Amino acid sequence: MDTIAEPNPVPTITVGDIFQTGLTLCIRLPWTVIATLCRRWSPWSTYKPPPLREHLFRHVMTCFGNKIPLSIWQRFSGDHAGDNLATSIRYAHLHPQLFQSVRTPSFAGYWICRGLAADPIAPRDADVVILHCHGGGYVAGHPSACAPELALSAEILHRRGLTAAIFSLDYTLAPKARFPRQREEILAVYDWLCGEMGVNNGRIVVMGDSAGGHLVVSLLVGLYQRSRERGLAAGKPRAALLISPWLNLHTDHPKMMALHWEERLFKMSLDSYREMLFRGVEDPELDRVYGNFGAAEEMRGSWQEILPSRTWVSAGEDELAFRYDMEDFVEAARRDGAEVAFDVEQGKDHTWQCSEAYQQHAQLLGATMDVDDANVMAGYRRVAREIVRRCVV
Repeated sequence: MDTIAEPNPVPTITVGDIFQTGLTLCIRLPWTVIATLCRRWSPWSTYKPPPLREHLFRHVMTCFGNKIPLSIWQRFSGDHAGDNLATSIRYAHLHPQLFQSVRTPSFAGYWICRGLAADPIAPRDADVVILHCHGGGYVAGHPSACAPELALSAEILHRRGLTAAIFSLDYTLAPKARFPRQREEILAVYDWLCGEMGVNNGRIVVMGDSAGGHLVVSLLVGLYQRSRERGLAAGKPRAALLISPWLNLHTDHPKMMALHWEERLFKMSLDSYREMLFRGVEDPELDRVYGNFGAAEEMRGSWQEILPSRTWVSAGEDELAFRYDMEDFVEAARRDGAEVAFDVEQGKDHTWQCSEAYQQHAQLLGATMDVDDANVMAGYRRVAREIVRRCVV
């Protein structure tokens, strides 16, 4: 059987990319740090900033997002071979089944794990099959970047008596592929799980962060639209977990106009990502249905029919570029009769669970599996507990 080519080959870095990166590191980055500190400590400012470390991290990453070329982001977006898991103290004994590549004519991705035994289980025999989509604005990211926290999730489910198989989609990034290519890829994965892999849809949990959250909702909308066209049941997954989902690709909520300049700088990055994702797409219905999930759209259908009965949305109190659209989405879904849990964590920013986990990869992977420190990846542990809550009757 023919297989898909590498969806996101490591890009070539040009001299111009190196110059742009050097300029950012030598001039733009110091200016960003100085401007952030001046605004923070200005006696005339009424802005109440987050803790210093988080404040600087947020604006440094915004600077990088606006000014570092995509080739640099994509080259260093993760350990694409999955060696961080395979060579770790914690998971080396599972090496034969960790981070196994899957290629079909329609999609590419990785089995992060299939259970926690040296011999992988068949997906149809797992209690829970997690279909995961990474974030990165549809222009960056890789399944390997979040593999450690996904493996930890499998551990937590195992301790609760649930065997988990976790598949992470390596969807084609923009600008190489425009929307709806990514939606077609995740639909193909879902059909493969329910078909060739023999997984009952009632055992599937779909989850994604940021752009990955948008792609998960796109899957659910796509399943519903396809079922209407064919006159069949949608075959929805058991549950959906959306971690700081980027639900409005336009990032144009009316309240955005009142945001301070630091948040509006972040919006510049998001606008450029959306332009790459939809450049040349001439179907206006795509934008109406998929462009802004926070806005009501009759053509899309009822959220009660689209969403699983067990849907959880997580947000940080300080991620204002995204939070207002999440609030609108949850409100609209509840008006339609859908049951959606919405957790807003005080003092936290966009995909804070993922950022926290990334900083603690070494700590987790350097410990044996009998060491269970509840302070390591505490945010992602909460995500895993939410999976348990939605999978245990």
